[in-house]
Amino acid sequence: MTTALGFILVAVAGLIMGSSVWPYKLMRKYQFEHWWFVGMFTGLIVLPWGVTLLFCHNPIESISAIPIEAIIYGNLFSIGWGIANTLCGVCFMRIGVALTGAILSGLGVSVGAIVPMIFKGSGLFSSAASIDSPAGLTVLFGVCVVLLGVVVASFAGFGRDRILKKQESTSGGFAGGLIMAVVAGILSSFCAFVFVYSQAPIVANMSHVNPDSTIDVTIDGTAKSYQVDSEGEIKIEGIEAVVVGGMSAQKASEKIQAAFATGAASKEVEVQVATGSIAANISVWALAMLGGAGVNLGYAIYLMAKNNSWSVLFANPKEAALASLIGVGFCTAVSLVGTGMLLLGTLGASVGWGIQQAMQMTGSQGLGFISGEWRGVHGKPRMQMYAAIAILIVASIIMAYGNSLV
Repeated sequence: MTTALGFILVAVAGLIMGSSVWPYKLMRKYQFEHWWFVGMFTGLIVLPWGVTLLFCHNPIESISAIPIEAIIYGNLFSIGWGIANTLCGVCFMRIGVALTGAILSGLGVSVGAIVPMIFKGSGLFSSAASIDSPAGLTVLFGVCVVLLGVVVASFAGFGRDRILKKQESTSGGFAGGLIMAVVAGILSSFCAFVFVYSQAPIVANMSHVNPDSTIDVTIDGTAKSYQVDSEGEIKIEGIEAVVVGGMSAQKASEKIQAAFATGAASKEVEVQVATGSIAANISVWALAMLGGAGVNLGYAIYLMAKNNSWSVLFANPKEAALASLIGVGFCTAVSLVGTGMLLLGTLGASVGWGIQQAMQMTGSQGLGFISGEWRGVHGKPRMQMYAAIAILIVASIIMAYGNSLV
């Protein structure tokens, strides 16, 4: 049931991410720099920090307990993602949502799904199956199927633009947009790495163990659910009852570990406590996405200053509201994908990202059809895009099967 929920969450996250830019199609006065600034400010600053400060227990004290290297690693990855995200926004305007989504998702899934099986992530993901294991090879096959879908979608995009006479040979038109989409696709996987490589210490310190709650305790790789009673005590086989209520998950882990070392068992074990806190998961994006936020907002500010268009930003509240919906969609998507990855288990970093990207591409194609990018296009290009979507769905099923082999 947990795995199925994880699959659903990452799939929904992909569909939301792929279609989240739809509001810009309704804007008439806002240019790219305006809706990008409002959307990214909402999705990268307002929402994640609002959730962190309002719903995480003692947020300032908890943040101060997080190892600084975890935040640094996450932000280094987020800077790379920030560059990709900025290029993505430009590509939407140059080559359209459908083709941009195809290239980004294909290249992003290749890097994002394979790397965590080679260089293990933090916490739960540190035990991920290797790339040469049956599960790893199945996921790798799923990635290859995604790439096939990308190739088919790219041919469909070229065919569409020939029919609509949109393709240009200059570096500033279609060709330039295509190059930027490739670079953005490779760097887009860094969004996954933000969570994969920094989530464990951040979530452990931002989570809070409440009395009368259920927590997951992993002891030497074996996870089990335990009930915390009204006094904050937890009873674990082999040691006396331990009071963990009111503590962060990190401190609770350390206390249980100490109980094993000093009690009758007298043995050294590795303990991890998880509370399932959604707010703590979102706090990862708040803390580790600051670098990416700087890149995205900085580029938008540069364009507004260059074009002297600040007045447009503040003179159109209706379009500002539409732009903020882009940020809401983004924040919702990354929150769902992070939670879904954890629910999918040790291989969740690779499988979760792979499924999310396949569904993101599917969502972007759907938006392309609905928004009129394919109006007047029939025959081979349209059939190729339908085939690409079907291939992506098959790829998601293959990766989900790979996860079941762990």
